[in-house]
Amino acid sequence: MEWSKPVYPIGVVSEMLGVHPRTLRIYEEEGLISPRRIGGKRYYSESDLHRLRCIRALLEEGVNIAGIKRLFSLAPCWRVLKCPVKKRELCSWYKIHGRWKMRIAFATEDDGGLEAQVASHFRRARFFTFVDLDPDGEVVSVEVKENPFAQVRGPGLVPGFVRDEEADLVVSGGMGMRAAEVFRQWGVEPVTGAKGKVLEVLRALLSGEEFEESLCHPHEKSCGKEGQWHKE
Repeated sequence: MEWSKPVYPIGVVSEMLGVHPRTLRIYEEEGLISPRRIGGKRYYSESDLHRLRCIRALLEEGVNIAGIKRLFSLAPCWRVLKCPVKKRELCSWYKIHGRWKMRIAFATEDDGGLEAQVASHFRRARFFTFVDLDPDGEVVSVEVKENPFAQVRGPGLVPGFVRDEEADLVVSGGMGMRAAEVFRQWGVEPVTGAKGKVLEVLRALLSGEEFEESLCHPHEKSCGKEGQWHKE
C-alpha cells in the first residue's frame, strides 16, 4: 500500500486506535494531523496512522498536546520517542523520512558559533548562527552570517533573510508579534525567551525545555535596550 495514500475513513481509524472520532478531530484542530478530505469526509493514510500512534504513545507518557506540538516542531517522532536503532530499522516511517535534518537560526550578538551569545532581539542581532542537526539531533554543521538588515528597518526584511537560508526554526531573546506571525506564515517556527550561549540554548531545546515567551507588543512594551520601542 502506498504510504501517503488516504484510504482509512475516520470510523475505521477510531476503531484501529481505540479512540473516539472526536479525539481525532481534536488532534486535527490542534494541528497535529492533517487527514485528506474527499467528498467532505476525512481519510487517513498509513503515514497518518503512524503519526497518530506516536501521538498516543506520547500522551500515555504524560506529555500534553501543547508539549507534543513543541516536540514535533523540533524533532522527528523516532527521536522524540527515543526509538532504538533496531526498532527504527523496522519502521516504515523511518525508512522514508530517516534522512530528516533540521536547520535552526539563532540570532546572536557575535560570530562565536556555538559559543555565541543569543541576542536579546532578533532584528537587531549582528549575526545569525545557523545550526544543522542530523536525525539524532547531533550538530553536523555550523554557519555564521552577518545580519544584512541589522541597521535597516523594514517589515519582513530579517524574516525574509532567515527564510531564504531555509531555516526551520528561529531562536532569539525576543521579537515582535508581527514578525513572529510572518515567520509562521513562511513555515519558520519562532522561539523566543532564549538566553545564554547557542550551545546551551540548543541543548535546552532538544531536551524539550520551554522558554518564557517574549513577544513584543507595539507601543505597549519595550524590548532589548531600555526605553527603545519598536514595531517589529
